[in-house]
Amino acid sequence: MFNTKSLKRNQWKLYLFEVFIWFHMISGVLIPFFLNWGNLQFVEIMYLQSYFTMMIMVFEIPCGAVSDYISRKFSLLLGGVSNIIAVLIYISYANIVIFFIGETFWALSAAFISGTDESLLFDTLKKLDQEHLISKKSARLQTAMLVGIGISAPIGSLIGTIISLPAVVLCMAIPFAIATIISASIIEPNHFEQREEETQTYLKIIKSGFLALKTNKTLRILALEFVSVDALVFFILWTYQVYLEQIGVAITFYGFISAAMTVMQILVFNIVPKVEKKYSNKKLFIQIYTLIPATAFIFMAFISYIPLAIALILIVIGFGFSRKILFVKGINFQIESINRATILSTINMAGSLLRAILYPLIGYLVMWNLNYTFILLGIMIMILIAISRIKNEYV
Repeated sequence: MFNTKSLKRNQWKLYLFEVFIWFHMISGVLIPFFLNWGNLQFVEIMYLQSYFTMMIMVFEIPCGAVSDYISRKFSLLLGGVSNIIAVLIYISYANIVIFFIGETFWALSAAFISGTDESLLFDTLKKLDQEHLISKKSARLQTAMLVGIGISAPIGSLIGTIISLPAVVLCMAIPFAIATIISASIIEPNHFEQREEETQTYLKIIKSGFLALKTNKTLRILALEFVSVDALVFFILWTYQVYLEQIGVAITFYGFISAAMTVMQILVFNIVPKVEKKYSNKKLFIQIYTLIPATAFIFMAFISYIPLAIALILIVIGFGFSRKILFVKGINFQIESINRATILSTINMAGSLLRAILYPLIGYLVMWNLNYTFILLGIMIMILIAISRIKNEYV
């Protein structure tokens, strides 16, 4: 049905989609946007993000099922449209109620895209008999996402300084529109294939996500190991700007530090698959790899020297966020293609639930003492390393 050239172009379209859908200019001035323009306290930001993650949890599996039951490309398109709506709502008025409505559409977009882009990539590779390259290609997909964030953060800082903070958010509608157009041109590898009994119901697809985790012990262990540490590392995104303010870094440089964080992730994402191949003891490799951001978190509590502090932030981001590459192959090989997006969405939903629970706690801890928060995050990650149940054959 599809020729090889068309499927290969699919990969580049997915990479471009990731660049533009993640062109988040606000990322470099995120905390100042909420605190200065939005007039929120830090803990209110955390409650807002807790709501966002809970809404992702609500939308995650239904949107994943839409991807599996209707079309993956249609799911990406809806994600792009939802992003544009969220932008327009968010900049309409500086009020926490408006922000909650905007976060609803951000969550809807995230749920439509979550797992779907990776599923399209894996299904494309499978059609090309290249599924063994999923780790490498997934790293490139993550790199494309980071390129979008890395380029957009300094631009957002400049727009925020020259024009205004809400103008930063409004300008994001342009790349989101481009991403939406790109999604419409993507070919769906399995769209014309006959599915099992060809009448698999929407409800059965949703149930398949839970059933897969319940019955597949290996998949369950890999998913829990990934989302638990990922949820803790994730909070560097919401604390690093508070940390920078604490050690005396001017807001002007936030966007450029955010860009450096992105470059660090790109470098590590593309190095990890090559380094991983050299180690036969995968479990030990993952444990040592995870220990690096845990240790960096603890050091951040005691370091105020700006160059070293920035280096620690980069270490947490680089090694913490790139752990996904160590799990993606093992997780995908445990999942049947027909319901891949739904099951991946179920795993992402578990991560969303954990973050939703942790957000208010982290918010209050940061307002109480940022340094103790870093120590606690580092210790919690170390505990998870110690009780790891991963086996070499799982990954």
